[in-house]
Amino acid sequence: MLYQLGPLTLDTFPFSADSVEREIEADFARHDVMNRRRPHEFEGAGDETLDISGSILPFHIGGLSHLDLAQSLCEEGRELFAMRGDGRVLGWYVLKKVGERHRDIGPGGVGFVVGHRLGLERAEDPGEAAGAGLVATLLSLFG
Repeated sequence: MLYQLGPLTLDTFPFSADSVEREIEADFARHDVMNRRRPHEFEGAGDETLDISGSILPFHIGGLSHLDLAQSLCEEGRELFAMRGDGRVLGWYVLKKVGERHRDIGPGGVGFVVGHRLGLERAEDPGEAAGAGLVATLLSLFG
């Protein structure tokens, strides 16, 4: 497993990730002050985004069902628990956008290579109610 996003697993195949970009921001307020530069007042954590992209080979190893699952999760709009393959917990995210790009289109309209991009944004912890679903998802990884 490379990344786990709720029920969606990104692994080396069939639904892989070959590029990850993570950005973390801080929020500051600026106030006018006489005879000085405007100071920065730290307001707290800002937006945090996670972009994951990769390619699937639907005719050779599959992966379209994983892409469909990603699109469904995006349409549902619920928080997803994100974890990296080394076990590092990234926190809760919402899947804001799912993109796909088909190359070398086959006779059925599906590309021989399909690039995908998942755009996630950090969300607040949904609370204890999400814990039961999280435990079930993590247990499903082990068998």
